[in-house]
Amino acid sequence: MKRTSIHCFFLILFTFSVSLLNAQSAILTTGTNASAGNGSVSYSVGQVAYLYKGVNSEILEGLQQGYEITTLSASETTSKQEGILLYPNPTRDYLYIDFSDVPYKGSEYQLFDAQGKLIKKDMISQPKSELNLSSLPSAVYIIRVNQNGENLKTFKVIKK
Repeated sequence: MKRTSIHCFFLILFTFSVSLLNAQSAILTTGTNASAGNGSVSYSVGQVAYLYKGVNSEILEGLQQGYEITTLSASETTSKQEGILLYPNPTRDYLYIDFSDVPYKGSEYQLFDAQGKLIKKDMISQPKSELNLSSLPSAVYIIRVNQNGENLKTFKVIKK
């Protein structure tokens, strides 16, 4: 009798705790996730729930809501520094930064991956500097050239 009462107590406790859970409130007919080198997308069909959010009652339709959006700009900055060259692009092992008509003193480069993580950073010591990228995997990278803390130019580089 005592064992049955303990089992009943835990069954009631479990039933009560499960009833407090808020599970998915819609039946989905289909959906999938897809990803590629430049991003990912997730969708589902059949969502009927709405979320009321914020003071102004912003209405968000559906269950899958984006919670983080990160943007990494890869476009070249418009700059008066047109004399900075970066070649070859795409590259395999070595990349060259050439300050043809621009003074290079106090310049540095920063190498970022596609997610914006800083991979490498170093000072530029010559008007034509060589960057060794042979240890990096094939991907798209961003190189930012700074001089005295100011961004001179940003390049998008493809490593084969």
